[in-house]
Amino acid sequence: MFVFTATPALAATDWSVRVAPFDQVFPALELSQARRSETTPATDHVLGAGSGLIAVHVRSRHAGERVTLRLDIPVVDAPQRFTAILPETNTLYELHPPLNWDMAQLRATTSAVSTRLTVNLSRDGVDAGMRVVGISMRPLDEALYFVRDGTDSVDLSWIFAAYVDERSAVVDQILDSAQRSGIVAKFDGYAQADARVVQRQVWAIWQALSAHGIRYSGADPAIERGPHVFSQRVRFLADTWADRSANCVDGSVLIASVLQRIGVRSFLVLVPGHAFLGYYTDADSRHAAYLETTLLGAHVRSSDPKPTFATDIDLDRQQRVNLAGFVAALAAGREHHARVAAKLDGQHRPDYAVIDIAAARGFGIQPIAAGGINAYPAPNRRVNAAPPSASDRDTSSVPR
Repeated sequence: MFVFTATPALAATDWSVRVAPFDQVFPALELSQARRSETTPATDHVLGAGSGLIAVHVRSRHAGERVTLRLDIPVVDAPQRFTAILPETNTLYELHPPLNWDMAQLRATTSAVSTRLTVNLSRDGVDAGMRVVGISMRPLDEALYFVRDGTDSVDLSWIFAAYVDERSAVVDQILDSAQRSGIVAKFDGYAQADARVVQRQVWAIWQALSAHGIRYSGADPAIERGPHVFSQRVRFLADTWADRSANCVDGSVLIASVLQRIGVRSFLVLVPGHAFLGYYTDADSRHAAYLETTLLGAHVRSSDPKPTFATDIDLDRQQRVNLAGFVAALAAGREHHARVAAKLDGQHRPDYAVIDIAAARGFGIQPIAAGGINAYPAPNRRVNAAPPSASDRDTSSVPR
């Protein structure tokens, strides 16, 4: 759970409202995080299962004080109520109310909207006043990946893992098409312990995308490039599939979603103005391949001999074309990674980053459910490689 905290400025009052970062609300940040259980013990005087995007700071007047918040905010399904008991006297508490988003309104919001957040507080059943905060409500497909305020900063690049959706019905369509290509008999990840088999599975997925007519789009996804907020648009899988076009981020997210479903561990590589896909060809994650998705739909001259993972397959003309594109994408991805590898050390953010999808899942980052968290069908294919455990990471506060 990634909780955003900051020191409030209560001034002459004993309660205040903070919206981070910089009075902007990014629904994708909250919807991508596994919600903390209501039974989880509070720490550091933080109460509530919300993410902390919207936080209310209250100084208790006595031990056991009962406070109730009423929040009214657009694109949230009806005014929200949150009640907490403040155990200690004269103590500053930070309340993180959980929000129930109106998914239909979120999907219909395609650009930032200036609006207001209204918060009413009652103490022990007595009205304690209202606070109104002007906010910018951001669309669901806007991924906030870095925030900087002077010397303070927070890396949120894990948000890209939330657009990888291995549970999407689009993944089923891609795998069905890939199965019909005859390139592979089944999708079983690393079960055969053979890198060539893994590459053949990825090639079959590439073939399915090409057969569907998906082409690379050079549209720039960036929305904010600093100096304080860094964000970009990432389309959902269904939109990419329907439009048959994908920029570098869209294509990488789409293929990563399919790889995660079949048990092939994938990761996204972010570089200035660009992204490409990486995945491991062995279950021990020792050997990686890189895929340049800008070559989706490109016509590349085939060359002999065939790569080793394709030598025993008779190909029709279109499959030969798609194989040539896949081989070229592998070569371009490998070359691109070689050029930037030295900067993928965690010290050159936000321009350079690697987002391991399995590790992000281990941290509780889940696919953003564009239709609601319960709208996804359960996967009907067995994934034979469970996500590995994730190590601890810095969860620095989003600066105010």
